[in-house]
Amino acid sequence: MDTLILLIPGLIVYITVLLVYGTQAKPKNGILFGLKLPEAALQDSRIAALQMQFRQSYRWYAVAVLLGLAPLLWLGSYFALSFIYFILWVAGVMYTSTVPFKTIHHKAVALKRDEQWFVGKKRYISVEKDITRLAAKNPWSPYWFALPAVLSIPLIALSISHDNPLLRLTGFASLAMTAVLLLLSLSFTHGKPRAYSRNPIANNAIHHAARRYWSIFWLILAVFEVANAFIAYNVLSEGTMIHINLWMGGIAMVSLAPLIGIYYVHNRVKELEYRFGSTDGKGYYAEDDDLHWRHGLSYYNPQDKSLMVQKRVGTGTTVNLATKGGKRIYYGSLVLVALVILPVTFMMIRADSSPPELRITDQGIVSIKNTDYDYSFAIDDIKELTLEDAVPTGFRSNGIATSTFARGNFKLSELGPAKLYVFKKTPPYIVMKLEDLVVIYNDEEPAKTRALYQELKKASGL
Repeated sequence: MDTLILLIPGLIVYITVLLVYGTQAKPKNGILFGLKLPEAALQDSRIAALQMQFRQSYRWYAVAVLLGLAPLLWLGSYFALSFIYFILWVAGVMYTSTVPFKTIHHKAVALKRDEQWFVGKKRYISVEKDITRLAAKNPWSPYWFALPAVLSIPLIALSISHDNPLLRLTGFASLAMTAVLLLLSLSFTHGKPRAYSRNPIANNAIHHAARRYWSIFWLILAVFEVANAFIAYNVLSEGTMIHINLWMGGIAMVSLAPLIGIYYVHNRVKELEYRFGSTDGKGYYAEDDDLHWRHGLSYYNPQDKSLMVQKRVGTGTTVNLATKGGKRIYYGSLVLVALVILPVTFMMIRADSSPPELRITDQGIVSIKNTDYDYSFAIDDIKELTLEDAVPTGFRSNGIATSTFARGNFKLSELGPAKLYVFKKTPPYIVMKLEDLVVIYNDEEPAKTRALYQELKKASGL
């Protein structure tokens, strides 16, 4: 059941992406691959070859993406892991879905410029100053990696005396990670130059800028990893689940920060390649309409005050990223998605890894802790106490429900408002009826549930 909850929206995302991008091999209103082309160009054999290449790319992409969804079938028993995998899969699809399109778009742009296939008004775009500025960029010195190395020294001094041999190596592991990232930085900044452009002047400028961006990224990541090592040491040396949020924050930093950084730097270099890769290092002719469409997908026109414009790819409208309103909508939507997904993810992980715990205090208080839906009540408030083999069906009003467990506030068909803290597949269940509420609880081990029931029965006198 949990697998279907994720597979259905996954298939919807999959089909939507294929419908949007898979249909772009056919021209629409004179626009092909996000580029305006004259009728004669649309009949050119080289454009036909790009169309064929595009179709083939998306066939392989469709197969790869569908195979990427398959692991959800094996993760069905672990909803938190399934949810995290699903979110990463969706994020990967959103990013990679444009890659084949952008590749063909860039080739079509170069072909259009070479053949002067202009439909509307064209103008000359000078890039000489930008090329000169980029060519002057140099990578940051590798000696800056002394900073994260020095930051690892206090962790080495702190961890070396720990009783646990693995924790004793935390500081040295941090130092080793700094060395690994230094080697990665050197490979990116001192390796063989890539061919970003057919023109050596433009290629040299993009190469210099790319080396600068990657050197900064690897250094920042090295400092970040030292911070993660401190967090990991503090959490693991605690030996309890007290710092669960800190632990989850560390996991997010370790996994997401490098991916976000690589995505950002890669896109920044690609943007330079797109802008200057097909130029002679001095300038180029471009159509006004094409000029304002980045990669044929996103609209950026400072002279246009319109907030929304008609899309070139897909249906509907898109924002003008040159306007303040457009930027707020675009980046605000990304922040909003993150603010929704991250807390839900942490809640799922917490629910999977930290089952509720029921205790009876000396003051006669029944307390259910270690959950996002903590609840306490006096044992004298229990009007009826039973041990049942099944829980009535109902609806979740505020809580978590998977095929394995249910926690939080529910409305049951026979019992009305209820708080559930149950493992669905391991009956029996302790049913505690209060004045206006029913509390249902069980342990993952049936023997512990029965023992707890006897304890409650004795304490309540029922």
